[in-house]
Amino acid sequence: MITRRQELSYAAGDVGFNLIWQSIELYLLFFYIETAGLPLAVAAGIFLLGAMVDWLADPVIGTLADRFAGRYPLRVWVLLSGPFAGVALALAFSVPPLAPGPLAIYAAATHVLLRFAYSCGNIPYAALTARMTDDPFAHARLTGVRMQGAAIGGLLAALVYALESAWSESGTHQFFMGALVLGMLAQPCFYMTWAGVREQIVTGRPQSPLSIAGEFRTYLTMVSRSAELRRVLATILAAGLSTTVTFKSILFLFDRDMQQGAWGYWAALLPSIALLTTAPVWVALSRRLGRARSLAIAAAIHCAALLLIAVMPARDMGSVTLLLAIAITASCGMSVMFWALVPAAIQDLEADPGSEPCAARAYALSTTTRKLGQALAPQLIALSLAVTRSDDAAKGGGSVIPALVAGAAVCLVMMLLYRPGRMRSDRGNGPPAAA
Repeated sequence: MITRRQELSYAAGDVGFNLIWQSIELYLLFFYIETAGLPLAVAAGIFLLGAMVDWLADPVIGTLADRFAGRYPLRVWVLLSGPFAGVALALAFSVPPLAPGPLAIYAAATHVLLRFAYSCGNIPYAALTARMTDDPFAHARLTGVRMQGAAIGGLLAALVYALESAWSESGTHQFFMGALVLGMLAQPCFYMTWAGVREQIVTGRPQSPLSIAGEFRTYLTMVSRSAELRRVLATILAAGLSTTVTFKSILFLFDRDMQQGAWGYWAALLPSIALLTTAPVWVALSRRLGRARSLAIAAAIHCAALLLIAVMPARDMGSVTLLLAIAITASCGMSVMFWALVPAAIQDLEADPGSEPCAARAYALSTTTRKLGQALAPQLIALSLAVTRSDDAAKGGGSVIPALVAGAAVCLVMMLLYRPGRMRSDRGNGPPAAA
């Protein structure tokens, strides 16, 4: 039985992580292009480089977290990585007086440092869902509570950056003070998770000897053995791509397409407001319809709203903001559902008596897949801006509408062809839930 105190302590961790992650998700690409003055290709390439490092580092972090969970509980990783991530956030949003070449190298180095620091705490944190309880409906509830914590963190981050922009005396938003404040605010959140969460599910199974080849085989075996894991990973990739394109496009959409750049900073509050207010609704829907069916509904609404923005003959602020809010709300539903499906895949993998504990490894795979979608999103946005740019447009012009359409199309095709089916853990446990 998960107590309310444990739920709140768990959610506090995602408040802290999203003070940091929403800075990366919503503002860092815009900061590189508009404040640091990096070329589109360089800015997008930095995100791709960061993701490539994640693809190597995240499985290692997952392996170490699983192997040493008996000695170092997963929540310890959250506490120890916090100061590291806070310092890295401030460094990533600073612009030292360097020539363009060295500045690009500095941006890339601090970006990689930030993402690595974030992963060191976030992957073990995410795996806590599967270690706090083995009840599938508690997993959905924990995911919903966690997402509300993420929403509060994102809302605070958006408010801090919006206020910093309003108070900025220069014409260009610098972001550094906001990043510094958010890095400090994240630390007590990480402490709350460390102090208040307890890991009740302990497998106690022996681990095979540690080797690079052996760990590589372990990850391959996990993916090859579980069709449900493969479908969840494919969903995370496609839904994560479209969600990230949508979130990263907010500032560009209102600055470039709508010529209302100031409104973009307030529109950036929408993801956090939507997640905070609708996460319980998506959790309740999943209990009634099942997680997979709820995921499909959210994806359909998300894609429809984005496509309507693209085909509108005359785009006005009210209609675009409303449709964007609908798309963002549906993307919150996709996020709640695909993260709630990961513990079910873990249960299937660990059901075999001869299997090794794999919670952190499964979340490492899921997080790495999510970051692949997040790495591809800036490439789509940069390509969209470059292709649609005209010489006489303000700030170089360009539109993010094609990127929004492309992301939605990928998400829609994946949902039609390869979405998760009904999970075994949805059958016969708790209330009936068709998916």
